[in-house]
Amino acid sequence: MSKFNTYMAGIDADFYIDLCHRKGELRQYKKNEYIQKEGDIFPFCGLLESGIVKYTCRNVTEGKDYNIGFSFPGEFVADYPFCLYGMKAEISIQAVTDCKILFCHSDVLNHEYDDTANGQRMARTAAEQLFNQIYLRYINLYRYTPEERYIQLIERYPDIIQLIPLKEIASYLKITPIHLSRIRRKQTLGMKK
Repeated sequence: MSKFNTYMAGIDADFYIDLCHRKGELRQYKKNEYIQKEGDIFPFCGLLESGIVKYTCRNVTEGKDYNIGFSFPGEFVADYPFCLYGMKAEISIQAVTDCKILFCHSDVLNHEYDDTANGQRMARTAAEQLFNQIYLRYINLYRYTPEERYIQLIERYPDIIQLIPLKEIASYLKITPIHLSRIRRKQTLGMKK
C-alpha cells in the first residue's frame, strides 16, 4: 500500500526512522488494544513496524467514537504535537491488528528539535505537512460528496477494503455503514453496466 498519510512525502522520514531505531523501544500491541486513550498523557512518537492503528475522537453528545485517521507499516504513530509537550491526548490510538511499534520518548525528539538548525527545520516541516494533510481533509469534507470521497479513497488505496473493516472506513468517511453499503452497491452496479 502506498503511503496513506500524505504528510510523509513532505518530511525527511529517514530523520525520524533513524531516531526511532537508535533511541526507540519496541512495544507490541494486540488487536483492539489501546495504545493511548483520549485524556492520557502519552509522551511518545513511534514508527509502526507492523500492523495497523486507528485514531479516534469521541463525540460526547452522541456518545460515539469517530475514526479520524489510520497509520500503516512504515508510517508514524503519535498524537502530534500533544505528545511533545506532555499535554493530555485529544484522541485515542488503538491497534486495528496486532502491532509492533518502535516508540521514542518525546524528550529525545524535543532534544533533536532544539539542538540543531536541522532539527528546528524538521520540527517546522513536520508541523507544516501535518497541517496541510489535515486542512485538505477538512476541506474535502465540504468539497466532495461521501461517494466522491469513497471513490478517491479506493483509487488511492485499493487495498484498504481488505485491510480495514468497512464500519471503520465508514466512520473515517463520516458516514454510516449503511450509507457506505449503498455507495458500494451503486459502484458495483455501475461497473457491471
